[in-house]
Amino acid sequence: MTDTRPRALIFMTGRNCAAYVTAALESLAWQTHGALHVLFVDDGSDDDTGEIARQVLAQHFDGRHTLVRNGERWGKARNAHVHLRAALHEGDFVAVLDADDQLIRATAVAELASEYAAGFDVVWTTYETDTGLVGGNGPLDPLRAPRGQGWRSSHFFSFRADLLRAVTEDYFQDERGDWLQAACDLAIAYPVLDQTRRWRYLPLRSYRYTASNPASHHNQDPQSRGFNSRAQQRAAEIVLAKPALPCRRWLLADHGAADHALALALQRAAALPATPAAAVASTPAPAPAATDAWTQTAAATLAARCPALLNLALDGQGAAPDAALLWRWWQWLQRGRGASASARAPQVLEIGAGPLTAPLHALVHGLGSRITSVCADRDAALALYARLHSAGLDAEVLHAPLAEAEFDGVQARFPDLATLPDDAAGYDVAIVGSGCSPDGARAALLALPMLAPRLSGDGFRVCLWSPDDPAPLRDAQASWERAAPELVYSAQALAGAGLVVHSAHDDAADALR
Repeated sequence: MTDTRPRALIFMTGRNCAAYVTAALESLAWQTHGALHVLFVDDGSDDDTGEIARQVLAQHFDGRHTLVRNGERWGKARNAHVHLRAALHEGDFVAVLDADDQLIRATAVAELASEYAAGFDVVWTTYETDTGLVGGNGPLDPLRAPRGQGWRSSHFFSFRADLLRAVTEDYFQDERGDWLQAACDLAIAYPVLDQTRRWRYLPLRSYRYTASNPASHHNQDPQSRGFNSRAQQRAAEIVLAKPALPCRRWLLADHGAADHALALALQRAAALPATPAAAVASTPAPAPAATDAWTQTAAATLAARCPALLNLALDGQGAAPDAALLWRWWQWLQRGRGASASARAPQVLEIGAGPLTAPLHALVHGLGSRITSVCADRDAALALYARLHSAGLDAEVLHAPLAEAEFDGVQARFPDLATLPDDAAGYDVAIVGSGCSPDGARAALLALPMLAPRLSGDGFRVCLWSPDDPAPLRDAQASWERAAPELVYSAQALAGAGLVVHSAHDDAADALR
């Protein structure tokens, strides 16, 4: 069967890499992505690099490779402008792999292809070195230009092929018109990143960088800083000083000029000084005509403070929650953390909040706090963990099988919280969806008594969340007030979709309504 996923063009260059080239090419041979073409450039080697590459390519990539052998050293920048540009028809996206390095994840290329199929334009991962170090790659903020954010997208950098066509040769040359011989990865990456904001960082260690290669720049310069020689540092300054190419694909580019304008508005709003939470809470309600502008400002503020929200909104795994709703949760999560708030970040527990679960993780992480999600369904737990991890969130997702329980004469199944790790301090905030169990509203009645042993003794809040049906909220409040009248209950919280229960000495009974 023909592989219909986006085609990968792997761009490999190397000079005098005879000791490494077999491992590098074989790491491509065991990739699970079949639609793969290798462009290998032997850059003027005076060892057996070219001949070894010819043999391995013929063995593993018959009919799926292009081998170029330069008579003299060109450097990666010139090779990219000449040889890679000529081969762009072989792939929908390009991934860069040096001939002395290798992939260490069999699904690495397939995972890139999935992101291009989802509409992203630039995708990268992270790496480890052959000396045992872990790379410092990470996400870039799509509301800011790339050139001011630092170099976090190195190694196994990939991009949609047509982005290279807009890069003229002067971006690969110094001020004298000579081809760059160092910092060539930056010379390729920055003009590509300039043109789009549809970036994706996958927090996957998929690449092994051979830092021990004696021919590497940093090993030939005794005054190198880490992996950067003085020549690389000077070349990087040249690259960064070049004018940025115009951006032509914004976050919501598929919808044309209107979303281009919206993206610019979000960028402007994100650049404004942060508004203190107290000032926001006391601001008069806007006139109806201004609602859209306020919503855009809220979305921009949240995107700046919780960048993982953008990853979740664009990952194609569910509609993005309403910005106004997320703003209410953002404010609510910051309130009433109890007496323990000054001593440590609040601990948050979430059970069955459904479409709200993933955004809650982004919000809580944006606050510098920890959140644990509990799922009664093992497959759902695995899927949630994978989605959060792909969005750049260090997620804690646990599978807790359903267990029979009873409260106030009602029997139902509820996730077994005995599977949670012991936490002497307890949870400061707990959020439970009314659909946390197949038993629905009956299980919702069990939420507070099941959570009680896990809640912080320094003050807590529990939110029962039921956006589609208010009946579980009314029933739970009546039952819980009979059993625990000393607690404080806030009905119709969070736009009427939540019942919030506070410990008696928690000073945040004013849940947002």
